[in-house]
Amino acid sequence: MLMGIGDAAAVLFYDSGDSSHNTTAPTGIYEDAGWQYQGQYGSYLGTMIAPQYFITAQHFGTQGGSFVHSGVFNGGANMSYTIDTAANGGIGYWDIAGTDLRVLRIQEYFPYYAPLYTGSSEAGKTLLVTGRGGVRGDDVMVSSVLHGWKHTGSDGVSRWGTNVVASAAGGYLTVDFDAAGSDHEATLSVGDSGGAVFIEDGGLWKLAGINYGIDGMFDTNNTPGDGSEFQAALFDAGGLYYGGGSSWTLVQDRPQDNPTSFYASRISSSAATISSIASVPEPAGGLLLMCAACICLTRRARRGE
Repeated sequence: MLMGIGDAAAVLFYDSGDSSHNTTAPTGIYEDAGWQYQGQYGSYLGTMIAPQYFITAQHFGTQGGSFVHSGVFNGGANMSYTIDTAANGGIGYWDIAGTDLRVLRIQEYFPYYAPLYTGSSEAGKTLLVTGRGGVRGDDVMVSSVLHGWKHTGSDGVSRWGTNVVASAAGGYLTVDFDAAGSDHEATLSVGDSGGAVFIEDGGLWKLAGINYGIDGMFDTNNTPGDGSEFQAALFDAGGLYYGGGSSWTLVQDRPQDNPTSFYASRISSSAATISSIASVPEPAGGLLLMCAACICLTRRARRGE
């Protein structure tokens, strides 16, 4: 796989370009898998983690004074909560040092909230991811063979998808976009920042990550300044150039796919700090360093193998 980071947008699927795909609460094995803990924070998402606290990403900045647990998530009416702008000595939020994680406090109380994953066994686990980015765009072709899809702009629609954690190291979860992947194989695009990654642990779906970035940019050539570069969800980046500006590197086109990845800020690495800020209760039975070259879900460039 490639290495790098950029801003994330909406959940984008391998099997579907339908704008209405997975826009309602998941059912079956993914019922109660974290969708219900999401809320709208401006143009992005956040996750309820304690009676008066939610967590999201730092890199897109402040997003107004409210957090909305909308009907699409709770199955009923929109519930709007007022952010406590006087929190943390008037700063209005807590940024967790060395990460892209931000915790905010509301003045009211959430009816329920997500349990945090605090273990170290994320790799190999199936995940459910949410976001508000756009659907997949034009085909990306290499020698007349489909390799993925370009990103479109964020449409603000909340969607969920699935995947598998490829690796968990330091402050990040890495998730590959594979052609032969999970049953709702998804990656991120522009607008998905701040959305959540949930994994199952002991029969309970727990918050394991907050969407941070994606691999990019890409191009069909290494000519700087010709305007042909693009962001894309690629199940095979082989035959394309990655990078940006005047620095582009060819990804060799080999028989084996070289998928792009998305990245989530890892909750377990910061769980103690999060809990100290939010006074996170123990679940009652129901729920680092940043990369130098990034496109944070609001953009990211990879290095070749």
